[in-house]
Amino acid sequence: MCFASLVICFLLIYIIPKGGALGSFFSFQFYTIILPLSNTIVKKAEDYYERGIIIINCSMNSFANPESFFKGIVDTVYEVLEDYDDIDVKIERRYNKVVEATLEEGCVKNIQSFFKLLLKSGKRVICVIDEFDHSRKLFSNFSEGFNILRELAYQPETDVTFIFISRRMIAELESSAGISTLANILGKPIYVKGYNDEELEDYYLRNEIYGISISEADKEQVLNITGSQPYWLDILMYHYVQSAGENKDFESLFNENCGVFYNEYERLLTLLDEQHLLEKLYQIVIGPAYDYTKADVQKLYDYGIIGIENGQATLQSKKLLEYMEMKEGVFDFYPLWNRTERRMRNLLKYKLKEKYGDTWEEQIKELYIKPECHHMSLGGYLSTALDLQNKVSNQKDLYIQTASYSIIEALTTAGLFAFYVKEYKLFQTALGMDKNEFSKITAHLTKARNPYQHNNDDLIDPAFKSLTKGYCELLNKKIDLFEECENLTI
Repeated sequence: MCFASLVICFLLIYIIPKGGALGSFFSFQFYTIILPLSNTIVKKAEDYYERGIIIINCSMNSFANPESFFKGIVDTVYEVLEDYDDIDVKIERRYNKVVEATLEEGCVKNIQSFFKLLLKSGKRVICVIDEFDHSRKLFSNFSEGFNILRELAYQPETDVTFIFISRRMIAELESSAGISTLANILGKPIYVKGYNDEELEDYYLRNEIYGISISEADKEQVLNITGSQPYWLDILMYHYVQSAGENKDFESLFNENCGVFYNEYERLLTLLDEQHLLEKLYQIVIGPAYDYTKADVQKLYDYGIIGIENGQATLQSKKLLEYMEMKEGVFDFYPLWNRTERRMRNLLKYKLKEKYGDTWEEQIKELYIKPECHHMSLGGYLSTALDLQNKVSNQKDLYIQTASYSIIEALTTAGLFAFYVKEYKLFQTALGMDKNEFSKITAHLTKARNPYQHNNDDLIDPAFKSLTKGYCELLNKKIDLFEECENLTI
């Protein structure tokens, strides 16, 4: 079996212009590598050596400390020279000086001298460093490490070309060390994302060579699941091939292997969270919009996570959107809004239990969920919430906390407020306002939650944001007073 993935999911290439120098500095950022870089560069090392270019490859997470890392680079270069029986007395002497000294005793100077001598002898070095994310730990107490790399790459006397493979941006990695030595000299990044339409068709055509052929309808399902991300595509196609002869569609394959995909979605969300982009993504595709910027939208678009259709941002993977919606209740992407919704849901459950007793959930399902009820009625909202509640309870390997997930947690914002309006007599004393005033507030907050209303930051009226904030604060104040009177915590 063979899958024809040819690119990595997220890739940034930075090039540092070097006045008059032949070398350049690259930085690759990605989510998941499909085709190892060794296939395009490292495997051609022998051809490059004949042209005076030494190519080495190492993984940063295999080094325990900065000294072993920098010495390891020199060791690897020296081993290549040994393989080609290309070591003279000067090279050997410089190499021994690197080995014998510590970082504190001038090892860095010896490393620079080693590469200067190589360049003078007509040899340049391209160093591929995998797992560059590990620099956050490796250089946590040695921020000079970033500067050493910068000098080796930037100075024409050494002219080392580095290719960094990382899941995070250089600026983020350096921020953990409180410095900026590499990022501030990088050029404009070039992003390579998931497949575009043409590349996706090439992917399917190449797979047909190996007897893997799917219909146009299947391709639509595949796109909804993977968002055209190569690694996710390969996971899905792997399970498709494994199930050959079982006549399963891709939706069924996803449901059977959802834990694998949720694991990948979680990895992505964790990376976005570390870059302070996760809450922006929630605001953009789910709402409510609060403080995301055009730059945030552009960055997520550059990564290939969102697409722009008719001026609105959409997630490429519909299954990723579903996963985000399931996690929404346990992720504080907008603390005031999140707290307000959580307390409103808790107040609703408290009052329903007060009226219906311990079996309140079963009773309201029986009372309101009827066959063919309108989707925007309370019964329709509850029916949709019931489907989500069942889905969450049936899924395994979810990265969702195991706290109570009643049908009230599963309700959309519109459904939550529809329940309040329907049963408002239960809450009028607790909220201290008449039904018309409450309906006005909830209509605004439901609109604020609408993802289609707020997909362009420049269209969001500051007054609308301010009013949303004021209404959230008002509802919290009402619940505070209710808690004080009842001597309880919602």
